[in-house]
Amino acid sequence: MQSSGSSWAATASATITGDTPARNRFALRTRSVAIDSRTDAVRRDLADIRLADRVFAPHYAVPTRRSIGRITAISDSADGVTLSQALPGEPFDVLEFTSTHGWGRSPIDGSVGFVSRDSLIGEFEASHIVVAQDATLHADASTARPLPASLPMGSRVAALPANDDWCEVDGGYVATDALQPLSTDAGDAVDHALRVRGTPRLAGGRSGAGVDAAGLIFLAFSLAGSPPPRFLDLQAETFGTALAEGDVLRRGDLLFFADHVALLVDGETVIHVDDVVRCEPLAALDRFGPIRARRRPA
Repeated sequence: MQSSGSSWAATASATITGDTPARNRFALRTRSVAIDSRTDAVRRDLADIRLADRVFAPHYAVPTRRSIGRITAISDSADGVTLSQALPGEPFDVLEFTSTHGWGRSPIDGSVGFVSRDSLIGEFEASHIVVAQDATLHADASTARPLPASLPMGSRVAALPANDDWCEVDGGYVATDALQPLSTDAGDAVDHALRVRGTPRLAGGRSGAGVDAAGLIFLAFSLAGSPPPRFLDLQAETFGTALAEGDVLRRGDLLFFADHVALLVDGETVIHVDDVVRCEPLAALDRFGPIRARRRPA
């Protein structure tokens, strides 16, 4: 994290004495705010207009809402480190367009960064979210002939019922039981996590196609209707309530390590991201070092 050099509450005054040219004097009227570049859309040259009451910037931008057409990385620079992902059907608020990228913020996971411009499409209203690890697209609902495309868990679609078994989406048909209406986020986070067992580890991933440690937690609890912060340190600090070392652990509790997190399936088993998403005995987590935090989501 970093602190802004000043805040929007800064004031300036000019003083003239004889032939001395005017000098601007700046004074903060409120405390400078802490800025996290992963979640606050602020740069040295530009900031989201919605942050104007918190930070000072030379220029402010009004976000342009787009939708994501294909799974894409959210990176800290145009060719930089992957922070997170934007998934098909999700909205993305663009604050600056370049010839190859858009810089802005995901309103779904709160992450700020660059996405590939060719992944952005016109905004549309999604109605359902994919809850199967991978929802195969089919050419029609009568023969269920598969197409060479699929939607990973977490993707969003505008779906219309074709019959009891199939929904029509842009690009084909998806099995009804692979979708969940956005208006009824529900279910058990552990159950959602168990559906992606075998999914490979992927830096910045948070979908059925690949997850990082915090991404698995974000995906599972978001589908259960209680989205946590996207990043591991923020999850360990703020998600749910802290547990003391001697508290009895139960299904759904989270154990945080220096650079890892695991979700309890029961009192003796966890699900977490190793090389893939897997279940292991709680005792096997000793290899990640001491437990730094224990939290119980609300």
